[in-house]
Amino acid sequence: MVSSSSIWDVVLRTVVTSGTATLIATLFALAFALLLANTTWRGKEILRVIVQALYGLPPVVVGVMVYLALSKDGLLSDLNWLFTIEGMIFAQTLLIFPLILGVAWGALERVSEEKRDVFRVMNVEKRRRIFLEMYCARKGIVNAVLLGFGRAIAEVGAVLMVGGNIAGKTRVLTTSVVLETSIGEMDAALQLGGVLLVLSLLVAFSIQLLQRIHFFGRGDFGEDERDLGCFEDFDYNLEDLRVQKNGIKILDSYSIQLKQGEIIALMGESGSGKSTLLRRICGLEGEDLGIGRDIAYVAQQPTLIMDTVAMELQLPIMVHKHLPNSSKELATICGLEDKERQRTDTLSGGERQRLVFLRALAMNRKILILDEFTSELDGLSIEKIEREVLKFKERGGCVLFATHNVLQAKRLATRTIFIHQGKKIDAESEIAQQIKSGKWIG
Repeated sequence: MVSSSSIWDVVLRTVVTSGTATLIATLFALAFALLLANTTWRGKEILRVIVQALYGLPPVVVGVMVYLALSKDGLLSDLNWLFTIEGMIFAQTLLIFPLILGVAWGALERVSEEKRDVFRVMNVEKRRRIFLEMYCARKGIVNAVLLGFGRAIAEVGAVLMVGGNIAGKTRVLTTSVVLETSIGEMDAALQLGGVLLVLSLLVAFSIQLLQRIHFFGRGDFGEDERDLGCFEDFDYNLEDLRVQKNGIKILDSYSIQLKQGEIIALMGESGSGKSTLLRRICGLEGEDLGIGRDIAYVAQQPTLIMDTVAMELQLPIMVHKHLPNSSKELATICGLEDKERQRTDTLSGGERQRLVFLRALAMNRKILILDEFTSELDGLSIEKIEREVLKFKERGGCVLFATHNVLQAKRLATRTIFIHQGKKIDAESEIAQQIKSGKWIG
């Protein structure tokens, strides 16, 4: 039977060794994963295959390599880490680093380009954008950490070779189990194995609980009043806008003027380049046009970032502290005031579209760029949102919206512009007349 004092000594050493190795490996792995997920270069897929192959890196191989490196004639002999806790941490870190890197890399790459577009248009500073990307990928990152810790705490080969299983110094739970089994003390081995299992479960539960903490924003609506002051005068002439992909011109030398107090309807058949033009103006296609900080953008497919409705409406103030927290007033506009704590992944398509529009209003910027912003809404919801668009115009803002809805264009627009095959066309042309008549609606 193993004494209780001996068990606690071994447990503490196990937690320190495996926990420290997991922490170090996670920090380095996340840094590399963020870099790899946000860059494109030749050889990237080859590196991915190599990292995935290292998931099954044999612990004894790591143990031999670290042992040789730390031994008297090794490259790291000056560290004097052989048969120490530090040496064991070093070996476990090398062992679990590829596993955490690969899983975290995959999770961060699954953060959609649409979410990254939201961060770009909001002009989120780099450091906070990194944390937001990690927040979006947190479930995958948590899985990576749990897999890494699970492998570290259950590992025996490398720590046995590098640590030497010295009583009171380098003995951990796994090496203790091996020792007790080798001398026939099966009851003690089972006891230590049970402690190891309980310890693993406690750590797993703790990490799962940690990811539920709202590190960004509050779960309740803010009570501040909206800033409804008038915007300063502006007049932007955007000329020769072009977008080319794979040698094909999607947008060809389009020019547009955005000025105070206008609502501009952009119309054209499906595939004519409307969305590409809006994305080009927002700086999501090609270089920044220098007006990004004056733009709030609603994409055709509503993209939500945060967990709850209240947190989503507070995203603008999370990244720009000068904005008022008027999420309650905003939610009331579109009938979302009773959905404060509802998870965004349970919202209907129409509710998501309304929420994204309100998030854009919360940015309080001079220019609203809207892409089919009421396509999934009922008549009452459309009326409420159009009323807000008109109020925005009265404040001196400019709205540019793409639509197939001829009646909506007539209700809202102070002028209508047309696009066909990526080029601007005259309002009196045959194609424009067909669009205005409602003959081409999609």
